[in-house]
Amino acid sequence: MSGTVSTHYDAPDLIARIEAALSDAGLSPETVTADVLAPIEEFHVGGRMATDTLLRDLNIRPADSALDVGCGTGGTSRHAAAQFGCTVEGIDLTDSFIRAGRTLTDWLKLDGKVLLHCGSALDMPFETARFDLGWMFHVGMNIEDKQALFNEVFRVLKPGGRFLVYDIMRGEDETTPLAFPVPWAGSQASSFVRPPQQYEEALRSAGFAVTKSEPRRDIADAFFAQAAAQAASQASQPRPPLTLALIMGETARDKFANLKRNYEAGRIVPVAISCEKPI
Repeated sequence: MSGTVSTHYDAPDLIARIEAALSDAGLSPETVTADVLAPIEEFHVGGRMATDTLLRDLNIRPADSALDVGCGTGGTSRHAAAQFGCTVEGIDLTDSFIRAGRTLTDWLKLDGKVLLHCGSALDMPFETARFDLGWMFHVGMNIEDKQALFNEVFRVLKPGGRFLVYDIMRGEDETTPLAFPVPWAGSQASSFVRPPQQYEEALRSAGFAVTKSEPRRDIADAFFAQAAAQAASQASQPRPPLTLALIMGETARDKFANLKRNYEAGRIVPVAISCEKPI
């Protein structure tokens, strides 16, 4: 299954696509900024706005060592390092994402703060009790064995470590099949969207104390409203060069439409779960 997930996201020419888009925008690797890259860096509902809102709850300090599970190209890792001064290590299954992410990290001169690894979140190459805190944004939808996932996260966090999950989970309608493709999967075969209760049970079974669990419809509603407003304002304009289509490929429009359709039908909802590893 890991091969199926990696294939879904694989983009061997991603850096070339980004460089071409930057050129179209009159920019280069030497002049690009984190804000310019933000539209393609935050591959989750709510984008950069959600990242800022959610990371605030982790109380990140400059001395902290943080873990980004399923980091993609490392956008959230870099943003956290730049905003809070912490060091971040990210891990992701997709090699092309990690290679692109390392290049972007160099462009933004954050290579001393952010280190990205290619590997499985179910078997991370980190020693026990390495990190002060961690997060995963829109990752669990691709992982069937959530118990093994949270067992591994628990292992690599220090006692007292904080962990934040922000995933797409099943909404009020838990039985109607989802419409595909969606950003995380082309079909049901590689989609493992589960209700929040299953997440909470797996986290507690791993040893975590769950401190808060809440659907973030506020983030989703603002995100879809902003996307609709942008689409309307750009109807007669050329599409901006840097969009998530660079990441999602030719089916980006269908994936986003189905994401919105599933959300509005109550089949899915983004949920944030905060927890701690007891001291």
